[in-house]
Amino acid sequence: MDLARDLGVQPSRHIIAELCLRAGVTGTIAVRPYFFPTEAEKAQAAWAGGVIAIQSSGLASKYPMRNKQWFAERFQEVVDGLKKECKFVQLGSPSDPPLDGVVDLRGKTGLRETAAVLANCRLYLGNVGFLMHLARAVECPAVIIYGGREAPWQSGYTCNANLYSAEPCAPCWFWNKCDFNRICMDKISANQVIGAIHDMRARPRNPLAVDSYTI
Repeated sequence: MDLARDLGVQPSRHIIAELCLRAGVTGTIAVRPYFFPTEAEKAQAAWAGGVIAIQSSGLASKYPMRNKQWFAERFQEVVDGLKKECKFVQLGSPSDPPLDGVVDLRGKTGLRETAAVLANCRLYLGNVGFLMHLARAVECPAVIIYGGREAPWQSGYTCNANLYSAEPCAPCWFWNKCDFNRICMDKISANQVIGAIHDMRARPRNPLAVDSYTI
């Protein structure tokens, strides 16, 4: 990454494949992370069965990237549009924009508790970031709002619904700088996200498809 230029280095392969290659791992690999909550942890979070987990922002991270952020008001539109048929739990940092009509667990769960909640949830909705990878690690399907900062083939999972804007400038890998008023995010509407959630809920919860990559 180039902090001075506000720019990440674009990978030529999926970031998990890139990490494996740098660690000296070669051959055919499963392009997915793994995390294993205990049975007791999953049982304690069983209340989240059928619920949609949502995170409204990732700006509380160590390296915040505004070009990964959808709009808090549109997350709220999604909740409002589905509240008659779905229940939501909000995960993330205490400073994330609060949403109405959700169970608010911002800042109230640690890593293992969050993983256990996701392991029970029907699906996860959020931006590209840590919870996207944690959801995949515990077999929780997801609707991920990519925009155009990075492309799904670089960091995502085909078992998810990845909403990507293939603008001429995408993927740019800039963290915060944008000369086009973040049009890639603006083009993704709440109705598109609601449609993706409907499609995902129509699929079986598991098993999720596993991508592979040969290095």
